Amino acid sequence: MRAPSRHLFLPLALAAACATAPARPPESAAGQPAAGQPLGLSIAPPDRAAVPPKGPTPVLKVPPQQHFTLSNGLKVRLVEYHRLPIVSLDLALDAGAVHDPAGQPGLASFTASMLTEGTATRSATQISDDLGFIGASVSAGAGFDQASVSGSALVRHLDKLLEIFSDVALHPAFPQGDFARVQDARLVSLLQQRDQPGVVAAKAFGRLFWNGHPYGHWIAGTEASTRAVTREALARFHASHYVPNAAELVVVGDVTRAELEPRLEKAFGAWKPGAAPPAPEVKVPQRPLRTLLVDKPDAPQTLVMFGTPGLDRKSDDYYAAEVAFQILGGGSASRLFRELREKQGYTYGIYAREEARKFGGTSYVAGNVKADVTGAALKGLLEEIRRMRETAVSEAELKDARNALALSLPADFATAGGIAGKLAEEVVYGLPDDYWDRYVERVNQVSAADVQAAMRRYLDPEQLTLVLVGTAAEVRPQLQGLPLGPVTVEPMATAAQGGGSGPVVDDEDDDG
Repeated sequence: MRAPSRHLFLPLALAAACATAPARPPESAAGQPAAGQPLGLSIAPPDRAAVPPKGPTPVLKVPPQQHFTLSNGLKVRLVEYHRLPIVSLDLALDAGAVHDPAGQPGLASFTASMLTEGTATRSATQISDDLGFIGASVSAGAGFDQASVSGSALVRHLDKLLEIFSDVALHPAFPQGDFARVQDARLVSLLQQRDQPGVVAAKAFGRLFWNGHPYGHWIAGTEASTRAVTREALARFHASHYVPNAAELVVVGDVTRAELEPRLEKAFGAWKPGAAPPAPEVKVPQRPLRTLLVDKPDAPQTLVMFGTPGLDRKSDDYYAAEVAFQILGGGSASRLFRELREKQGYTYGIYAREEARKFGGTSYVAGNVKADVTGAALKGLLEEIRRMRETAVSEAELKDARNALALSLPADFATAGGIAGKLAEEVVYGLPDDYWDRYVERVNQVSAADVQAAMRRYLDPEQLTLVLVGTAAEVRPQLQGLPLGPVTVEPMATAAQGGGSGPVVDDEDDDG
């Protein structure tokens, strides 16, 4: 006989609870307890329909940075963080994908991904075992503007951490077996990306938008470049770009300079300086108004990636742009979210961002919209951008956006690793030591006029590059009459082979 479901007991249990619950004390007509009743029983429940008041804005104060240089020229910045007995390292190197040679996209990324795959004295397994034994971690990667090696451990294991960390960063062996395994994994990943609309859109957008620029290729390379690369090419890239005079080490942890400096000399002192990598040649590409429609038959949604020339990371306009894009598409309180999702029901989520890098940036709007309303969604999107450019935002919107940026910042500094990562950002983009201490102050100085000026300067629809991934037969007729420039249609398979690098949108619905 089948056992009764436990859900059948729920009504009985509730009935029993009600039957035995004490009677509610009598109240006066005004809702106050009757005479003789305990005062505590009169507390009214919270009004859950009202938005709770905001608390005070937390004050972020990054501990002072101590700067010194090792005997081989390696710069070090130390933040003493004595809250916990831990230490985090972040080695920022001028070895990012902007230095990929012509015809070899993906070289910087592949090189960084091999650092933890074996050294002259340790196999990949030994590296993993040695780190696991002390509960430490070491990882490496590369973006466009930098390569990085990061690690962390309890401070009592600092000597061992530095031994492994420096071995990984300075002495990778690029062993043939591990090289072949990682090469296969990267190829599989690139093959899988052929059918991912978000990645296909990012590649197509980057190819059009950054044409001829050092950012104009996919960081991971192409299938052809991945097949063609050799372990000798990785070793040459490492030898020429991983030099101490083109790097800076950030240390955050429970350690003083007197304790740290001799340990760093021991770990990194033998690292020989070399010629710093030359700055990449940067040519600003022509960006005519245009639209690329990537045909993905039977797609229920259209992925929209809408971008215009943005700003570089050191621009003084960065704060105003942050606030402006927060108002336009920074979250559930943004204009795009409220208009295109809540009011029109065109999308589950759409967002706007500025992507500011060392040699330029992109202002973009991206998200998935329902295929049958793609044209209407684009019309609504252009209308919201027009409003932002032509009319000052309200004081309430301005205040909400500034609060959102200010209140979210301290979470980035909640751990030693988080602090190290944010200070590495200062290293890469040449930002001053007090940058994060003054960030909230600068954000709070942004006015409605500043927001409008940022929108006019960095989100100009007449310089639009638009990539759509959707069903061409359904979407193209909806584009008639919209100011999107000439529309080109490209098959998904062709666009997937593109070598550009734009912002990636989740293929699933995004909540903005």
